[in-house]
Amino acid sequence: MTGTATPDGWTWPELTALLAAAGVDGWQVTRVREASEQLYLVFDRVEALRRVETETYQVAIHLLVTKDGGTWLGESSFSLNPGDDAATALAQAKERALLALNPVFELPGPGQRYQPLALVDSALRDEPRQVLWQIRHEMEQALAGDAAVALAATEIFCTYREKEICNHRGLTAAAAATELETHFVLLTAGAGEEAESLGSRRARFARDLKIGAILDRYRRYALDNARAELPPSGTYPVIFGEEALDTLFHHFCAQAGGEAAFQGWSRLQRGKPVIHDPRRDLLTMTSDPWLPGGLESRPFDQQGLALRPVTFVQDNIFQQPLADSRYAAYLGASATGGLTNLRVAPGRATLAEMLAAEPVLHLLRFSTLEPHPVTGAVSGEIRTGYLHEHGRVVPIKGGSVSGNLEEACRFLTLSRETEQREAYLGPMGLRLEEMHIAGA
Repeated sequence: MTGTATPDGWTWPELTALLAAAGVDGWQVTRVREASEQLYLVFDRVEALRRVETETYQVAIHLLVTKDGGTWLGESSFSLNPGDDAATALAQAKERALLALNPVFELPGPGQRYQPLALVDSALRDEPRQVLWQIRHEMEQALAGDAAVALAATEIFCTYREKEICNHRGLTAAAAATELETHFVLLTAGAGEEAESLGSRRARFARDLKIGAILDRYRRYALDNARAELPPSGTYPVIFGEEALDTLFHHFCAQAGGEAAFQGWSRLQRGKPVIHDPRRDLLTMTSDPWLPGGLESRPFDQQGLALRPVTFVQDNIFQQPLADSRYAAYLGASATGGLTNLRVAPGRATLAEMLAAEPVLHLLRFSTLEPHPVTGAVSGEIRTGYLHEHGRVVPIKGGSVSGNLEEACRFLTLSRETEQREAYLGPMGLRLEEMHIAGA
């Protein structure tokens, strides 16, 4: 990092010298440089093609403050953008730090052992515009010859990002990563009215996007939505899949966090069950920062702490909190870093067996589906789903599904088949026996 210019023309040594001379007890500087090629389409017309480059510095400072007979850590942070006055921003941050006092903790020091990870797709880094046109071509080919479905709008982003961290203890860390992202809207007409299907996909490597298969699936959703019905109201078994997998476990992950434990709203205790009196499959969950292709894969956390896979729930028993350096110090626990990619162990039943136990609703897409981190209550409007009943499969949309995960997971069935999504690797479906459906 020596000699690299800061936004106002300084070098890293000059910026760190400014912090060292500022009379602070600790500091951290994080630099993020990002280049993004972006393509916007309306139907088959190019609406915009642009390149966006940014460079930002996030500076955090620590002051030790004696108050009420104890020692506290005053904290403040600020961002530096091109043209900003670093000296003025630092002086203002010191004033703010005296107003935000927290228990003392120490930032990670040097000597961290970082796992070498493959996080960069060289094509996305070196030839992003060529990748944009290739993805556009694959999307057009996926729908070629289908007069019933149109690709109404598309956004494709190729991003290359570099991140560097250094702190007052002498820690330095650097990593680079790429990301390919697309958002799209499919339109179809049926029964005299239009229906749409919105989709998005993100991947670390271009080869993992598989946009042709994604569009084929969402094309079917668009056609099914044109004839879909409201789900029946009542209490039903539900199999959650696809988009639900990205968020449904967030309640348990939040409960396992070091912040939740320190603030007193986590009910999880080491060596105790996560789900009371489970009757079917048991949860095993791992935070895996080394997952190949995972969008949350990284060698270090926001403070430069070296990361490794951590199993925080094993066969329904809570093992340890996911805590960064701050909350590990507060709890007297080992520092693991926060949640990265979530890996969930599969079950024994096949998805076909889970669907065969009718009636059952197979719910795949939602407007939102985010469980409450404290209570486990979850509710979501249904965008795409299927009712399996009396040997028939009926497309459904609208209405909502709701319930409490801690209660529902007593009768949890996890599929044998697994699926990897952006930051998830685990069962392709999970079945909960009693969920409330508000519909027709």
